[in-house]
Amino acid sequence: MDRGGTGAAGDARIAVLASGTGSILQAILDASLPVVVVVADRPCAALDIARDAGIEAVLVDRADHGGFGPSFDRTAFTAALTGALVDRGIDVVVMAGFGTVLDAPVHGAFPGRILNTHPALLPAFPGWHAVEEALAAGVAETGTTVHVATLEMDAGPILAQQAVPVLPGDTVDALHERIKRVERVLYPATIRAFVDGLAAASLHAPGSPPEVEMRALLSVYDKTGLVELARGLTELGWELVSSGGTSAALADAGIAHVEVADLTGAPEMLGGRVKTLHPSIHGGILADRDDPAHRADVEARGIGLIDLVVCNLYPFTSDPSVELIDVGGPTMVRAAAKNHAHVGVVVDPADYETVLHELRRAGALAPSTRVRLARQAFAHTAAYDAAIVAWFDSGAPAGALGVAAGEDEPDDLALLPPTLHLTLERAGSLRYGENPHQHGARYRIAGHPSWWDGVVQHAGSALSYLNLFDADAAWRLVHELAGVGGPPGTGDEVAVAIIKHANPCGAAVAGDLVTAYRLALEADPTSAFGGIVAVGGTVTAEVADAVAEGPQADVIVASGFEPAAVERLVAKRKATRLLSAGPPEPVERQLRALGNTVLVQGPDLFVADPATWAVATKRVPTDAEWRDLALAWRVCARTTSNAIAVVHGGQAVGVGAGQQSRVVAAELAVGKAGERARGGAAASDAFFPFPDGLLVLAQAGVAAVVQPGGSIRDAEVVAAADEAGIAMVMAGGERHFRH
Repeated sequence: MDRGGTGAAGDARIAVLASGTGSILQAILDASLPVVVVVADRPCAALDIARDAGIEAVLVDRADHGGFGPSFDRTAFTAALTGALVDRGIDVVVMAGFGTVLDAPVHGAFPGRILNTHPALLPAFPGWHAVEEALAAGVAETGTTVHVATLEMDAGPILAQQAVPVLPGDTVDALHERIKRVERVLYPATIRAFVDGLAAASLHAPGSPPEVEMRALLSVYDKTGLVELARGLTELGWELVSSGGTSAALADAGIAHVEVADLTGAPEMLGGRVKTLHPSIHGGILADRDDPAHRADVEARGIGLIDLVVCNLYPFTSDPSVELIDVGGPTMVRAAAKNHAHVGVVVDPADYETVLHELRRAGALAPSTRVRLARQAFAHTAAYDAAIVAWFDSGAPAGALGVAAGEDEPDDLALLPPTLHLTLERAGSLRYGENPHQHGARYRIAGHPSWWDGVVQHAGSALSYLNLFDADAAWRLVHELAGVGGPPGTGDEVAVAIIKHANPCGAAVAGDLVTAYRLALEADPTSAFGGIVAVGGTVTAEVADAVAEGPQADVIVASGFEPAAVERLVAKRKATRLLSAGPPEPVERQLRALGNTVLVQGPDLFVADPATWAVATKRVPTDAEWRDLALAWRVCARTTSNAIAVVHGGQAVGVGAGQQSRVVAAELAVGKAGERARGGAAASDAFFPFPDGLLVLAQAGVAAVVQPGGSIRDAEVVAAADEAGIAMVMAGGERHFRH
């Protein structure tokens, strides 16, 4: 059985449909693609380009069929167009600015073999005005998409995409021209890959079985879409091979297949640990069809070739154990991915429909498709292995063997193991990065859900990198402040925090959200413009009215929004992003990239309970001051160093952030607080190295201060506090630097 040979792009016959200047047509011709005819629906420059290149130019003129008005005879025009293509034995139809929508008879004559290009990243912005709509939406990037044309406009399977950034000051014409430059490269390359796939399948009629029997190996944990895929492959004449639960599922559906044990002649052993690890399986997957020695080996041993491997693995994090460590599955996946020049590998059920569509259309997967699927396969096994490594780092295997936690290893092994293996899944694109010229996306650690996964955006523009960065800081802070501080007798206080550039410019706790918002805003209403407002509860109509009266907020994040609140905020602040979310997940470890170096540390937690803080001065804080000290401590800890925070009556009234000098940080904090500092409480994220910073607070009337302590001059600082009549509390050396 000869299963070798791939054909060549030059064997296909391409027709280009064009109507305009022919710039895309010229790019296609420059790529030396096998264009045999150019068809236009009106006289145009594209026909001249074709004639100059020695290619047949055919005019199927709309004017001969009623022109462009209501008298246009679409049926007659479509018949003429279809005939012109069919008569010339066309294999692939390529749209290149064709001005007439193709009707069903054309698609029927060339099912799945009509290609088009679109100036956007579909499915975003379909239709005729994609560039205008992308600009109006304020997206950070758009691009171009090559797809299979269908009766539904811009809805066919996507073959290739490439992003194009939207630049400040872009006009429709400028942006469209940059998209076209990308399109003129991507479109010809995608056409070539597409016709390569047709050539590999000998251009057999769509839907008919291939000339030689193809074989697929199916072994999946996630059985979503399995039966539909198996039926589709069977209809195309493929032989199916399977085992275990996958085989049982196919049998239940009445789908014929071969058991792995029947193919190998070796029954499962070791309780299922060995079933697919056999030369009859891996020889069929790994054989290089272009290598005569490989072909001789498999023929000598009677090994049948395997053309498609469909396999996904048990999620190791679901119930980790030694028995859940799969060996055969990853081996099959990696083998097929390695031999992607000849074998397709599918690890995601979301790809089943695309794979079936391509097999029905062309009889084989295009090289570009096999490369894309192989990349996904290696990512799948890499994530699986990373989950196993994390399990070992957690100490679970040692625990299962009765080894005491931490035995022969440092206590921080789980946090800082010898190597880190993180699999990051792209969870969504962002409007742009820190600046509009930077691309941005949100990733999540595989197997570890984030509070961002459950965020619902009720209104506003698309989110940018800084929107997420600042909103995360605001949402975590408001949860840390809930019930901390506040005036006595208010019960369970609620919190509101306002963040600008990841630093609090306002924060407060109060008995209700309206009061908390107003107190938070009073701290620094100027800096609050364009900031993030985090509301520790549901935004009601009353809360919405209060926020709408304040300065423009880029983001409002809350536990929820009443419908009336959304209506009022949208009416006043149309661009503001309204996000509802659940509580943030705990931080396990923090990573920061420095070029090719990554710094890793544990989370910055509040270790010491305020009840354990030690009063270092003669004066002891009052109950109200204790509450303000606790609130100031938390606000200060979430402020960029050097930091000083001043709180009075449950309200942050002044924050000095990100200063090289602690004295300057204190001056900024009391400068913002003004008279509100008098009688308030302050926090310093690190010790006072000299009394000067403390004296700035004392001169402003601050009544109590909390600091870590630990300076060699602590005694001098305490003496200065006693002389000023200030109560000073030491937090047991617990520092909260933040960079």
